[in-house]
Amino acid sequence: MRSYRYNPKRKIAFFILITVLILGLLTYLKIMLSHYTTEKASQITLAEQYIIMAETMADGLDKLTYEQVLTDRQYDYNHDMIKQYLAEFRTRINALYVYTLAFDETDVAKVLVASMPPGVNDRIMGIPCTVPPKQVDKAKHGQSYYTNVINDPNHGLYISIGVPFYNDAGKQLGVVAIDVDMNHLQVIGHEVVNSNRLILLVDILFVALLLSVIYTFHRWYRSSLKHDLVESETMYISEMSKILQSIKAGRHDLMNHLHVLRGLMDMKMYDRTNEYLKQISIDTRTLDLSTRIKNPVLMVLFQTKWQQAQTLNMEMTFDIDESNFSRVSSMDLVKIFSNLLDNAIEAVGTYEGDLPKSIHVMCKTVGSDYLFAVQNPTLLTAKDQRNWFQHNYTTKSKETVLRGNGLMIIKRTVDKYEGHIRSQYEDESVLIRITL
Repeated sequence: MRSYRYNPKRKIAFFILITVLILGLLTYLKIMLSHYTTEKASQITLAEQYIIMAETMADGLDKLTYEQVLTDRQYDYNHDMIKQYLAEFRTRINALYVYTLAFDETDVAKVLVASMPPGVNDRIMGIPCTVPPKQVDKAKHGQSYYTNVINDPNHGLYISIGVPFYNDAGKQLGVVAIDVDMNHLQVIGHEVVNSNRLILLVDILFVALLLSVIYTFHRWYRSSLKHDLVESETMYISEMSKILQSIKAGRHDLMNHLHVLRGLMDMKMYDRTNEYLKQISIDTRTLDLSTRIKNPVLMVLFQTKWQQAQTLNMEMTFDIDESNFSRVSSMDLVKIFSNLLDNAIEAVGTYEGDLPKSIHVMCKTVGSDYLFAVQNPTLLTAKDQRNWFQHNYTTKSKETVLRGNGLMIIKRTVDKYEGHIRSQYEDESVLIRITL
């Protein structure tokens, strides 16, 4: 059985292929839509122009002569007079056919008089016309019409327009119809497509640029997410290591106490054993933060740091209200206070001044803001104070994984919440205040 290996490059290639196919399809659809709308707009514009020509033709038609043709329906002098009139207009407007239509009770119009191009049989009186029933109905109700493009085997593409005309008494005599060649519309459509090639190319480049920006942003987001994950894992491992060290130190002390107690019991020094147990009770101080801190992650962190400070003979006090500080994620709270307290513990551990070796921690809600602060004694040079939040800067001589980056991690976390961070150094005491 073959095992499947995840290949990110294959996924990216597949994404690019799908994107190109979609882009090609959208471009093709845009070209077709542009071609169609151009042809449709040209068709409507041309039809409206020829409707005006047909109205002019209908106004100049000899109605009395035409009524005689309508009554006789013969190829006679009256028919020839009307035909000559239509032929003059056909030549002038460069139309395929110019003719008149007569109606009956059906939805089929019939040709009465027609002017055809040379060589085409124009003796077609009474022959049904190809005008669709919908347009025939419009003409019967006194409305002008134009058809969609008709594909004729002999004459190619054309549209037919018609205008009803009336005698002096207002009686409808028929329709003046014109068939207009539309083969040139294909040429117009191709010209439009050709003229839009540059625009289409710009569209493609724009989409390609947009995809590049999205891909770059995606890569940046994944890189940022990976960086945060590595940072969080590093801090988690560091804190777990400190917890284990605290447990080991506590176990070591417990074993020593048990050995002493066992020795006293073996020697039957019961009074001395009782005094030793009382002394252990006095010296073993614990900090119960479970009822004071609503955020469990923050509670565990403070408990661990307090125990760490106790093993180093430092005092750590807390001023905390009952807020759970829910607007800040637990991981970000750990990033802030873990680095602040680690720096404070290291600073107090190397401090040789006259101030007590104590660390004071504050977590309060002031209005709609959170106020976090850590104060401890330390000795800082002017250079230390200037470069306090510079990347990779440290006041320690020995580097660790997080050394030199702790305050930068704090600063990035504070910036994430659009907060403010202030540092104050006075009389060998440093105070860092964070407002979120």
